[in-house]
Amino acid sequence: MNDGPLSPQGKAAARTMVTLGGPVRDELLGGFEFEFELNTDASLIDQRWNDFDERHERRYGLAIEHLKSRVKGRAYDNDAMKLRVGARGYYVQAQHFPAAFFGDTGKANVTFVSESEATALVWEVVAHYRADEARSLTAVYTDDEPPDFFFGYRVSDYRRYELGFLRSSVPLHLRVLFDAEAEVPVLGASSGTLVYQRTRGGKHVVVRAHGRRQPLLGAMPLG
Repeated sequence: MNDGPLSPQGKAAARTMVTLGGPVRDELLGGFEFEFELNTDASLIDQRWNDFDERHERRYGLAIEHLKSRVKGRAYDNDAMKLRVGARGYYVQAQHFPAAFFGDTGKANVTFVSESEATALVWEVVAHYRADEARSLTAVYTDDEPPDFFFGYRVSDYRRYELGFLRSSVPLHLRVLFDAEAEVPVLGASSGTLVYQRTRGGKHVVVRAHGRRQPLLGAMPLG
């Protein structure tokens, strides 16, 4: 048995194993840490809700805890969504429905904007989504149970799946996954993730992460 460091071929195999076979802890990969993202959106549109909690926990539970422990970071929460950003990635998670989770181990940059800048940013993001330059968009407008929200993603060049109403008001939380041919000015890259969050203290936080990482668990790509 070879206990030495993984070769490039071994690292590639490890990525495949994790993507297709479920979460595997770093120690099982000989200490190799790969970059990945975890998106549970696909599970939230599954119509088989009878055993949702059990299936979701079995598929995503360990992976979510692993990513959260890896990121840790600073909190920019509000009563609708958690937002954590650290040196090793970032994640968002619904306060009242923890199954709604998105996390990424890519480098994220945090900036603070004014209310007027937040309004302009939201308008620009929505325009890009309508122009099919964004793969998916999630907006949460209230912290009620259930919240007032919008969720939409582009299935193909000619099909979208949308749930809720996309409003012109500034939300409590917004997440958009870009996949454009040219650079998107509001992101500063052609692909990547932008998160806007209005914190409990009233600050307007914008998180940008350029590029996309390998999806964990081989989930249906919604972004």
